Amino acid sequence: MGCGECTACCTAFYVKWLDKPAQTPCIHCNGGCDIHDSKDFECDNFECAYIQSGVDNEQLRPDKCGVIFEKIADDTFLATPVKGLEITEAARNQMASFTSQGFKVMINGNL
Repeated sequence: MGCGECTACCTAFYVKWLDKPAQTPCIHCNGGCDIHDSKDFECDNFECAYIQSGVDNEQLRPDKCGVIFEKIADDTFLATPVKGLEITEAARNQMASFTSQGFKVMINGNL
């Protein structure tokens, strides 16, 4: 399982080495990364919780659910909404599932 057609992280996050603002599409994103082979550590090592989990539930892929989940500590997930995408019921249910399992969910922006 990989990113597939999802490029939500290429829009949602600030990228220091490109001076790309958060919630702004990356100029190198064209249905995938045009500079994939030479991209910086900052982009190259990012994996959202969807990728890390290995669970094949496409409803939770960031471009489908409108939220990028990241596990940022053993007990904490960060939820970053993606500008222009609807926050789905699947994303809201995932946040509720995280909290019912004892995880904290920090919101990065407005949900």
